[in-house]
Amino acid sequence: MNTNKESADWTELYRPRTLNDIVGNPKAIQELKEWALEWESGNPKKKAAVLIGSPGTGKTSAALALANDFGWGLIEMNASDQRNAEAIRKIALRGATTDTFTDEGEFLSSKEGCLKLIVLDEADNIFGKEDHGGIPAIVELIKTTKQPVILIVNDFYALSKKSEVIKSGTKQIKFNRLHPNSIKAILKKISKDRGLKISERALELIADNANGDLRSAIRDLQAIALGRTEVTEKDVTILNERQIMKSMYDLLIEVLHGTNPDRARSIFMEVNEAPDYVLLWIDENIPLEYRDQNDLYLAYHILARSDVFLGRVRKRQYYGFWSYSIDLMSYGVCASKSKKYKEFAKYRFPLYLMKMSRSRSLRTVRDSISAKLGAICHCSISTARDELLPYFQYIFHNDRDFRIRIAIELGLDAEELAFLLNEKIDSHQIKHLLTEIQKVTDYERKPFREIETLGVDVDRSVEDEQSSEDQSTKQRSLFEY
Repeated sequence: MNTNKESADWTELYRPRTLNDIVGNPKAIQELKEWALEWESGNPKKKAAVLIGSPGTGKTSAALALANDFGWGLIEMNASDQRNAEAIRKIALRGATTDTFTDEGEFLSSKEGCLKLIVLDEADNIFGKEDHGGIPAIVELIKTTKQPVILIVNDFYALSKKSEVIKSGTKQIKFNRLHPNSIKAILKKISKDRGLKISERALELIADNANGDLRSAIRDLQAIALGRTEVTEKDVTILNERQIMKSMYDLLIEVLHGTNPDRARSIFMEVNEAPDYVLLWIDENIPLEYRDQNDLYLAYHILARSDVFLGRVRKRQYYGFWSYSIDLMSYGVCASKSKKYKEFAKYRFPLYLMKMSRSRSLRTVRDSISAKLGAICHCSISTARDELLPYFQYIFHNDRDFRIRIAIELGLDAEELAFLLNEKIDSHQIKHLLTEIQKVTDYERKPFREIETLGVDVDRSVEDEQSSEDQSTKQRSLFEY
């Protein structure tokens, strides 16, 4: 065998060079070609395309082959590159907002060059500190690009939930997992090229074990073939079954669109999410998929029963109830439909989670007030929040003297005052209240002689009463004691 070929990564060595060489997903390939032809005509409906699918389904190969077929230049940014705002603007956005650019990112007028394809691989993984600001830069890229852009993702929801523009401003193309027979054909072709003698059963085992991931199958074949000229069924048994992390999209497809309850529950167990989080996704998307009123009623009835068990888990801390909840929200909801709905729905991120995210700052302020209130009332934060805060807020809003005195007593800041009065933090009322609080605070800290210089109205009745009391207790003569 060739030594260079032996040490090379077979997935790169046998990567398809044209779209016609790509195995499987003919519909996705056709949609990708149509999108490219729109760019060639100069009038694309969507400037960016998102290739969605599990690893090893041909997304990256399709993007690279597309550039090769149409004679486009290529700029690729993958997980090994920094994808923060600066990097994306420097390389991708800079060229996208001009006519075209070189492989090094230098400007090139359209008269001197052709279209350049910008490929952002693993775009759904741009979340770390090193990729800070990457998502806003991608949104800007989609809005302003003059060049074709392809985003490659495993989990579209992980990316689209960061911005609505990513969903509405792109053409989404779904790549499905490859059939074992398709994978087997590729493995057989590679084995022949390598001069590797391998049994049909061994090829089947590798293909089945790959779970639709062609890249993993090729790497398994390379690992097994290392140092061998012949591979048997026994050699393949060293491979452990590959466990796949199913995305939320896969789960929703099986639960809401599929008709196999057993498969729906099976995929649920492969999703690395807590049941209460998954329940929110199912709850949000049932109306998008189920059109029949009876199906809707039954699905929500079963989901409500599932939520009851989740409530018992929280209350009793007995996680054995999770099993009942999972069965109901997966098997039960899937089986509740009376027929298979033909249309595919565009699933949404849970509205509840979006609202909770937006209200996080308000809830932080509310809990801060509750903690201060609970401390002086000798009760828990939750008791103060649920039972005392509504009445406290009503009195605070309607009693000026109470408002000033309690603000000083609790040490309430501007944000907390604004929350209690339901005003903006920079409103005139909050500024005036802060001024009043400061005056009273200064008054209480100053010696009595300096009080009048502060311009604060003082209740003299207390002072007069104190003075009268002092006079009545003073010794009037030597004989009074």
